[in-house]
Amino acid sequence: MSKDGRSSELPARIIPLATLPAPSRGFEPVVQRIPASWLHKRETLTKCFAQEKALVLLSPNEGGILYLSASHLSVAPEDEAVQAAFLSFRGNDILALSVRKEALLAQLPVLSGLPPVTIQTRSGPGHFLFVTCNLITQDMLLSSPLQTQSRILQHLTNLLLTTVLDALDLDLSTEGRRRHRQKHIRAYIESQLHEPDLTPQVIAKACGISTRALYLLFDGEPGAVSGWILSRRLERIHKDLQSLDFASETIAEIALKHGFRNAAHFSRRFRQKFGLSPREARPKRLTG
Repeated sequence: MSKDGRSSELPARIIPLATLPAPSRGFEPVVQRIPASWLHKRETLTKCFAQEKALVLLSPNEGGILYLSASHLSVAPEDEAVQAAFLSFRGNDILALSVRKEALLAQLPVLSGLPPVTIQTRSGPGHFLFVTCNLITQDMLLSSPLQTQSRILQHLTNLLLTTVLDALDLDLSTEGRRRHRQKHIRAYIESQLHEPDLTPQVIAKACGISTRALYLLFDGEPGAVSGWILSRRLERIHKDLQSLDFASETIAEIALKHGFRNAAHFSRRFRQKFGLSPREARPKRLTG
């Protein structure tokens, strides 16, 4: 008996089911082992995306890569060193974690328009993710009740989100997400400045966002999206006009290379930005 007269042999505490973490909804995670040879067979991996699933491929030491779609397979991630090590993997089978892309993007919309995300698996949350997936493929949950299995999968999806956030070094604030998405969309635009038909509609479609969302990311820029594109093109042309490397190219050729098809329009915009004509901006030593 305790001092207050109650029995010390109390029944086990009963926790109401409603207070437990809710099971995962929408992610539908599936973990399996695939042969390492699949990494070099794009047509085989493409089948994994047939049901609108995102795919995370994990190796024990070389790292992992998150792909959002089949088209992602041909896009280089930011950390190409991880991709190179991953594709040269000659060990045992690779672990493949698939989740519904819609559910993943609902939690991390910043992933839209980004290249494949590389993951470190030797340490940090990526290692925990690999170990958890590895245990699941070893059928460690088969003897557990369905409710327990469901909750473990909930933890798995939470771990995936944590791993991706860690890989992106992402600031979770609204402004942080905005800056991060803006950074990658601007990088995409920079890679396409040579295309004359680079419009906000084309950019939004390529980056998987609405045109309105794209304009919001450039809110505060003079001329919004189109103004930023124009400014970057003119800055590149001004740099090329100053460079000896392009001394053999005409002004018209340089302008065309950076997306200007109308010479008069280009000259007018160039003068507005720099206060002098393209010809005046070219050093005399390069015009002789």
